[in-house]
Amino acid sequence: MYPSVTSTIAELISNAWDADAKNVWVTIPFGKLREPGAQITVVDDGLGMTFKQARDQYLNVGRKRRVELGSDRTKKGRKLHGRKGIGKLAAFGTAKILECHTITHKGLVKFRLDYDKIRNTKVGSDYPVELPQITEPLTDSVGIQLDHGTCIILSELKLKRNISENQFRRSMSRRFALDTNEMKIHLNGSQIKRFDYEVEFKFPRDAKPDGVKTTKDGWAKETIDSKSVRWWIGFTERPLKDQSLQGISVLARGKMVQRPFLFQRSQGVKGQLGQEYIIGEVQADWLDEGKDIDQDRIQANRDQLQLEDEELDVFMRWGQSLLKWALQTRNDLRKDKVEENLNELLSELLDQLSPLEQQLSPLELRQMRRVVKAISMIQELDIKEGKKLVQSVVNARSDSIVRSLLENIDSQEPDFQIEVWNIIGQFGLIDARRNQTIIEARLKAIKELQRFINEGAREVPTIHKHIKKYPWLIDPRWNLFGDEIDLRKLGINSEPSEPDPGRVDFVFALGPSRPEIHDELLLVEIKRATDSDGKEHSVSRGEVNKFIGYAQDLQERYSYRITALMVAQKYTQEAQKARSLTMDGVNFLYRTWDQMLLETNRLHRDWLAVTERRAKFEETNP
Repeated sequence: MYPSVTSTIAELISNAWDADAKNVWVTIPFGKLREPGAQITVVDDGLGMTFKQARDQYLNVGRKRRVELGSDRTKKGRKLHGRKGIGKLAAFGTAKILECHTITHKGLVKFRLDYDKIRNTKVGSDYPVELPQITEPLTDSVGIQLDHGTCIILSELKLKRNISENQFRRSMSRRFALDTNEMKIHLNGSQIKRFDYEVEFKFPRDAKPDGVKTTKDGWAKETIDSKSVRWWIGFTERPLKDQSLQGISVLARGKMVQRPFLFQRSQGVKGQLGQEYIIGEVQADWLDEGKDIDQDRIQANRDQLQLEDEELDVFMRWGQSLLKWALQTRNDLRKDKVEENLNELLSELLDQLSPLEQQLSPLELRQMRRVVKAISMIQELDIKEGKKLVQSVVNARSDSIVRSLLENIDSQEPDFQIEVWNIIGQFGLIDARRNQTIIEARLKAIKELQRFINEGAREVPTIHKHIKKYPWLIDPRWNLFGDEIDLRKLGINSEPSEPDPGRVDFVFALGPSRPEIHDELLLVEIKRATDSDGKEHSVSRGEVNKFIGYAQDLQERYSYRITALMVAQKYTQEAQKARSLTMDGVNFLYRTWDQMLLETNRLHRDWLAVTERRAKFEETNP
């Protein structure tokens, strides 16, 4: 339940909060976590524990603290984080040994827990804790002795890879929204600041739905089903490289109870693009109300909601509706911003023309403005690329083929214009014959793949061989790294002694950005569309679980972002359920053959129409 250093330390910090600590000092030797003797230390200046409290409360697994106390508050009135009495076991997700020394006015208590010995203890027997060799007094990070508090030392760490301090600090800042006047969290001598991120648009700062109020600290506040929620949503200017940041995290009692997600919102192409930019938080303390287990809406690992709980249906629908509004509003604001910038550029370019050249007819000027408008509506347009495209149109406006192209595009429906300008921007306005030849060959390859799908060809060897030959069929952005990949042979942070993790159909690589070899890896698993009898092939739950296992194995071994794509036509009901799984560091995508073929076919046919006109003109006007 606690597979990462972040989740482990978060639980220890929650223990400090529940002990009414004002400070927590975390010491982590980043870059050396996999070296022999490496240790992680968490010290707090909370109330500490007496011998009886350590024995009967802390070491009592499964203790229902809120039920036992008859309250969900600490002695000083804080809202408790602990509920089920198992957070203490979080340490063993990261380390084999936990040493504790804790002090109160009644003196020092110390004990040692050995995970392997606990596992080997006879069922039904108590585990006799050991005494650690701790002689130093309990001190804070600068050596000042504490009269009360607790120190946890984790050793014999079992990490598969090192982690970066920046990533850990950012992740931890997102997990807690505690009032720093009540408790401060320090990492290696520096305080962890409240989560913040530079965004291009932020709601409710830039816009808000009707009826929503704004608080003094810049959050939106509303009531859903008589329950209060606070939220903010931001959109970055560029895609978030760290996928763990993408989405909306949910906080309760100052702690994250749902890692960033999108409220299980179904998305089309636009939604898929938008999720790479979205970031935000929702605060809803009522999600962690109650004392006993039957009132708990949070999973045992305490960073995911029990989304199948019917009591959360209204909350989930509210979140889905909010995201729909936010994505649409962001798209409108961004379009207006891009259009304003491109119009300013157009005016500057026209002012630089000679007096004779400036004599554009009203029709030509309106046409130029419409070009700018269409370009500004391209989904997720890079503003620099948009400016290059506008400049190329202005520079080539005297070319008769460009004028003809503008007129032809201008006569089409608005949506078609946007698509065509998007493709022109990607391919450029030169070497039309070469583009035409390439696109015609690609259309032939697409048509051949369509035939394979319709005829029920097997994924191996027919479809597999075809995609290996034309990897752009999956996604033109990706470069084929290899097919039938043995994951041990990728040569990226791999250990030769690790067992064979299996083989995947394709691995693609995106990048690189120095000093890394690859920025992102795409794992692709393909399944045949129809069986030999002509019926649609239904992918089973076992096949989906195997695909998920490949993705998990890849993500655990390497530090890169992972996108896992399965292409299949149909799934069984059990397989549909398995598809709902989410995983930190992995973006799961499921596309049908129809969807994939439609997207790539439309893109190439639109561009072919443009290049054919350009080639024909050059043939008649050498």
